[in-house]
Amino acid sequence: MKLYADFSSDPTVTYAIVPAVRSPDRACVDESNCDYEKVTLCAFEQCDTATKVSFLACMDTTRAISALKAATTCATSASLSMSAITTCYNGAEGEALLQTASDTFNGKLPGSTTIPHTFVNDLDVSPSYSSIKSTLCKAGSSASVCKTQESAPITFDTI
Repeated sequence: MKLYADFSSDPTVTYAIVPAVRSPDRACVDESNCDYEKVTLCAFEQCDTATKVSFLACMDTTRAISALKAATTCATSASLSMSAITTCYNGAEGEALLQTASDTFNGKLPGSTTIPHTFVNDLDVSPSYSSIKSTLCKAGSSASVCKTQESAPITFDTI
């Protein structure tokens, strides 16, 4: 959340938050099914980056018996439609989102890897705040946490 807060004012930084989905019909990296990933992707369909960050932070801290119960709490706090999330989750859209996430994840990280994994302009960067901040600033971010004010298009991916 701090990283996003520090760089959200820089319009040259774009974000892609992709769950670690190896194979949507077998297993995701952090669980034996992909329920949390699917419900998160369905929520992401209806929100901007700031809300995605808040929703994901909520999902990471909510202790619920199921992904849908966790999402209910997080959707309420993020002012998202739980009805739309549930419809997506239970339908073909949720499956398609999982497949797209799997394609992206496997395309970036085809072998064994650590999670989370971050990229800045396709450069593999340690997922620590200081490493990402340093790399974003060196890439030319105009965020106030950077000393340089020169900016260039920057793409930040976390998987």
